[in-house]
Amino acid sequence: MAADPSPPTATTDSRRRPALWWRRRSLRGRITIAATALFTLMLVLAGLALLVTVARSLVNTLDSSAQRTGEEVATLVETNRLPEQLLAGSGGVSQVQVVDGQNRVVAASPGADTAVSILRPAELARARDGTPLTVAGERASTDEPLRVIGVRADIPAGQRTVLVATDLGRVLDSSHLLQRYLIFGAPLAVAVMAALTWWIVGLTLRPVTALQRGAAELSAARLSRVRLPLPTAQDEIYSLATTLNTMLDRLDVATSRQRRFVGDAAHELRSPIASLRLQLEIAGRVSESQELRELTSDALIDVERLSHLIDDLLALARADERGAISSRAPVDLRDLAEVAVADYRGARVPVRCLAGSAGSATPERPMVVGDRDGLHRVLINLIDNAVRYARSEVGIAVTTAPDAVVVTVTDDGPGVPENKRERVFDRFYRLDTARSRAAGGTGLGLSIVREVITAHRGTVTLEDNEPGLRVRVTLPPA
Repeated sequence: MAADPSPPTATTDSRRRPALWWRRRSLRGRITIAATALFTLMLVLAGLALLVTVARSLVNTLDSSAQRTGEEVATLVETNRLPEQLLAGSGGVSQVQVVDGQNRVVAASPGADTAVSILRPAELARARDGTPLTVAGERASTDEPLRVIGVRADIPAGQRTVLVATDLGRVLDSSHLLQRYLIFGAPLAVAVMAALTWWIVGLTLRPVTALQRGAAELSAARLSRVRLPLPTAQDEIYSLATTLNTMLDRLDVATSRQRRFVGDAAHELRSPIASLRLQLEIAGRVSESQELRELTSDALIDVERLSHLIDDLLALARADERGAISSRAPVDLRDLAEVAVADYRGARVPVRCLAGSAGSATPERPMVVGDRDGLHRVLINLIDNAVRYARSEVGIAVTTAPDAVVVTVTDDGPGVPENKRERVFDRFYRLDTARSRAAGGTGLGLSIVREVITAHRGTVTLEDNEPGLRVRVTLPPA
């Protein structure tokens, strides 16, 4: 038998966190982060390249100036016109020495050491080959490093080498100044880049946001009247919006046909169902056979259930076509609850209005603005559902709060498991198919409740009543 896979380790979790963090960011945020990170990397690389290029260019300029000075002095040596005191020259040249083959100073410029060569013997050999050298400034009594160029001068008396030293202080100062500009300017450039990217991406994605808002406003009732907004730019987003609107047109046609079929079928079934109920009732009354009367009684239960199903289908078809709210007016929910409860005087279990919960009783009436018929149907469906499963009684309470009107319908039946409380709002879903059919349920009552309450900008939730079920409807007050 194969071993169970090992549980995720702390290392695995640490690897997943960056990926999870990245996926949770918005598209605008991810584009901004990626663009800013890339810009920062390119800025750092460009800054380093700039520092190296500028420093090398300045050093090359100093080397060229020193080379010219060395060649001029070498010419004087070769023509035996070397003055008693050498001039340092220009272009940053600070010291000039002429040394013989044993690295002894033959001549020097003012300020240069006339006894000790600025280069060591090993360094002198490299300088004679044309290699520029950088030495410590303490050899020439200065704090800044020196750049030394060697130029050979051949004379009959022996080999001479002209050593030209230039101060690197200005090169270092220029490099440090450029570094400071980069250190202080780079974060500002990165911040500006991030802000511009955020703004430009937001501007670019504004049509997508408009599409999202338009899609959120779509519903089955508004599908025939609302389409997604088209951006002004003829870009990919425009093509996407056009394609989606074409898809919505096809969906509108399909859903319209479906709604029309359901409404027409339910409407056409009403008359034969009513006629069938009447004939069964007459047959049950006039029949002398006990067996036939029981048969017609059972058939009437199925006919009644079918009648309820047709009514619910018509209600859903009208809600899908015209919306769950046909009119808006102030509605007193407490009065509406009392009217609904009065229709259940002969119900299987007692149905009664409960007083408001402690601390919530207020003098104002529980008024909402909405469709009185739709809200009345909500109460009827909730009470029907509670009566169907209650063991001893059903209670309905209407309470008010500063920002809501709450209607609760409670029963002491078997309740609904927590993991299925959301699914019972699906159309034709039955928690227990056999029991629901036996009790006369259609599987559409709670679906109608949610449709109507959502259209009134309210919520409906299921809770434990211990025992039983509590349905809580919350609506905004008038």
